[in-house]
Amino acid sequence: MSLPRLTVQFLYHGSSTGKMADLRVPCNNKETVLTPDYDSCLRVYPMIEKTTEPKPFSYKKALSYLIQVVIVGLLVLYFYQNRDVFESLKNIRWQQIVWIVLLDIAAYLINSILNYSMIRQLDPRVTFLDCFMLQYVNNLLNKILPTIGGGAAFRAIYLKKKYQFPYSQFASTVAGLYVISFSATSLIGIFCLLVIYAWFQVFNWIIFLAFAGILLPTLFIIMASPQIPKSDRRVLRVLKSVVEGWNVIKKKPRFVFAYGFLAILLLLISTLQTYISYEGLGIKTNLIPMLYLSTLGIIMAFLNFTPDGIGVKEGIFIFSKDLVRIPEDILVLGSLYLRGISIFSTFVIGGISYWLLMREMKRIDDSLPAVLD
Repeated sequence: MSLPRLTVQFLYHGSSTGKMADLRVPCNNKETVLTPDYDSCLRVYPMIEKTTEPKPFSYKKALSYLIQVVIVGLLVLYFYQNRDVFESLKNIRWQQIVWIVLLDIAAYLINSILNYSMIRQLDPRVTFLDCFMLQYVNNLLNKILPTIGGGAAFRAIYLKKKYQFPYSQFASTVAGLYVISFSATSLIGIFCLLVIYAWFQVFNWIIFLAFAGILLPTLFIIMASPQIPKSDRRVLRVLKSVVEGWNVIKKKPRFVFAYGFLAILLLLISTLQTYISYEGLGIKTNLIPMLYLSTLGIIMAFLNFTPDGIGVKEGIFIFSKDLVRIPEDILVLGSLYLRGISIFSTFVIGGISYWLLMREMKRIDDSLPAVLD
C-alpha cells in the first residue's frame, strides 16, 4: 500500500523530554496545527519527514514495554501450564461466532453514532461513513500499537486534513461522555455485585471499592460541575477535560438521556457477546454474571498497560472467578476467544477502512499543489 508523504514539522513545547509536539501540516494555503502523540504519528505515517533531533531515551516508556512483555509472558505461561483447557474450543459452533461478529459490528455502529452526533455539532460536513471507518481504524491502531493514543492521532490528522476540524474541542466534549458511561456502568456493576451476593453469599470488596471509586467522582461532577484549575499534571488535565466536556453536554438534556441509553445498550451488547462466548465453551450461566463481567471494562480502562488490555482483562476476570462461578482457566479462555473474534473483525473491516481513508488523504495531498498554485 502506498502511503501519502507528509512534510511536517515537529515543534516541541519547550520541554527537553520531547514527549509532545505540534504537528504542522500545510493545507489549503494555511498551516494547520495538531498536537498528537509523537510516536503514534510516526507509526501511522512511516513516510513522515522529521525535522527534529532524535528523542532521548525514555525510562518510563522502557518500563511500560517491559510491563507489557511480562504480562503477555505470564499469560502465555499460564496457558502452557493449562493446555487441556483448549479442549473446550471443540464445543464452539459457527453460529455462535457469527452472532458475536454481528454484535461486534453493532457496537461499532453505536459508537459511530455517538461520535457522529458529537462531531455534527461542530462541523455538519463530516459524513457518517467517515465516522464509522474512523471508529474501526481507531480501534485497530489501539490494538496493534504499543503506545496509547495511536488511533486518536490518526483520527485527529484525518479530520484536520479533510475538514480542518477542531479536534481538540471534539476530544474535550467526548471526554464528557465518560461521566455518563462510567456512572451508569459502575452503578450497574454494584447492582450486579449485590445480586450475586444475594444468590451465592459471595462478595468482593476490592471490586466494590473500585466501582465506588469511579461512581462517586462522576456523581460529584454531575451534581457540582467543579472548576478544575489549569495544571501541568496529566491527571488534572484529563479531569479538567472531562468536566469541561460534561458542562457542554449537560446543556442539552435530551442528549444526556440519549447518550445514557446508548451507553447502556453497548453494555448489553457486550453482555450478550460474553454470554454467547461462555455458552460456546460449555458453561451454563445466566445474564447477571455476564453483565457483571462486562462492567469490569471500566476498571480495565484505568489499568490499560498493554495493547487492547491483553492480559490485564484476563487477570481481572480471574480475580472474579468466585463471583461468577466459572473456573479460572475457562474464564481466561473465554476472554481470549472473544478477543480473538473481535480482533479478526476489527482487522478485516478496520484494514479496509484504513486503506480507504489513507487513499482519501493521498487524494487530498495530490490536490494540494493545484490549490497552492
